[in-house]
Amino acid sequence: MTENPNVVNDDDVRMEDAVSRKVLRHWMPLLIVCYIIFFLDRINISVAALTMNKDIGITPAIFGLAAGIFFWTYAAAEIPSNYLLARVGFRVWIPRIMITWGIVVLAMSAVQGGTSLVITRLLLGLAEAGFSPAMIFFVSRWLPRRKRGVALSVMLSSSCLSGLFVPLLAHVMVGFDGLGGLAGWRWVFLVTGVPAVAMGIVCAVVLRDRPDQATFLDETERTWLTRKLAAEEAELGSAEKHSFLAGLKDLRVIALFVVYLLFIFGLFGYQYWLPQMLASYDLTTLQVGWFAALPPLLAIGPMIWWARHSDRTGERILHFTLAAVIAGVGFAISAFFIDNAALAIVGFCVAGIGLYIITGIFWTIPMNLLWGASLAAAIGLINGLGSVGGYLGPQLVGITLERTGSYGLGVAIFAVALLLSALGGLLFGWSQRRQARTGGRNPAHPAGEAPLSATEPH
Repeated sequence: MTENPNVVNDDDVRMEDAVSRKVLRHWMPLLIVCYIIFFLDRINISVAALTMNKDIGITPAIFGLAAGIFFWTYAAAEIPSNYLLARVGFRVWIPRIMITWGIVVLAMSAVQGGTSLVITRLLLGLAEAGFSPAMIFFVSRWLPRRKRGVALSVMLSSSCLSGLFVPLLAHVMVGFDGLGGLAGWRWVFLVTGVPAVAMGIVCAVVLRDRPDQATFLDETERTWLTRKLAAEEAELGSAEKHSFLAGLKDLRVIALFVVYLLFIFGLFGYQYWLPQMLASYDLTTLQVGWFAALPPLLAIGPMIWWARHSDRTGERILHFTLAAVIAGVGFAISAFFIDNAALAIVGFCVAGIGLYIITGIFWTIPMNLLWGASLAAAIGLINGLGSVGGYLGPQLVGITLERTGSYGLGVAIFAVALLLSALGGLLFGWSQRRQARTGGRNPAHPAGEAPLSATEPH
């Protein structure tokens, strides 16, 4: 007989806190390092472009295509990658992803023009597909539901910490220029490709698939965590209801995919073009690196605080919606004052804070609705097909820049996309509350989410 995860007593809270702390202490450093490497390999092209584009004749439209075309193969391979993850486990699949994407990044140091750049970006999307969903799914297999919001935010806040490496990459590009007969931008790809291969090997050695394999927990803790996760899964429904195919057909997943697509449209358009937008204000390469680091670094505190508040209140959707509004307003400020460097940078910082907060909140929504293979399928579908927005965003900026000579229109469209994403979040929340009332669930708590214990600190 499984325990009811919604029944929370003092002993259960103490055990949950103690076990979760151990899990976080053991796995979080590894996850953070992997995510920093992941985001470095996402943004390295934006730094390299500061000199690469001129060196090998890349126009704004071609750069937008190369930056965004990554998501074609990424989206196509995402669901198959997550299916294989569910079959072979984290210890096999995460290392495979990291090693292959590291090899492709190393190969990018040898590109000679637009064609070879586009080909390597297509290969990178194929290699990298499934990494982010795998890491998110990993958290769901090791932590009780009430502890996942902060855990995801801490893990994903490493994307903000990667902002510290933007000026470092700029220094590499300037300082290593000519070393070994290679241009500085080629060294950017070399120094970001090697860590991915190295950490892939480390993950193959240290990762474990399930709590019952955890040597850092004692027998009582392993048993409690295994039963707790099983009870939460049972509370959500039968295994058949949460099969891989069921996750792909769930209408709630389709709705979240649309919301996510609009968010990703703005996020990656912003990330890939921000250094070049900053360079348009006559900043040096090193100054661009430091200013590009500002938004993610400023977002670290708000991101973790926002996630803690979401965990304490048990509310997810409104927290996502408010963050999307913040990002939309930030983009609107930058678009309106695009010719004023100071005000545009302020807007970019506000937008960045909203965007990075979203990354820590959004994935808790499907985690509260699905489990097991259906959750893996949902994450794959949302992240994979939603990543089409990652192609459209960078491409749109390149096209509008060539036609208008300004970044203003592209940034304004980012503002509209984020506000539409916020509206989509509101509508999704409304539909969930309506369904909860019809089904007799408490609308204050998402499906499957436990109410707070009175003993839990606020």
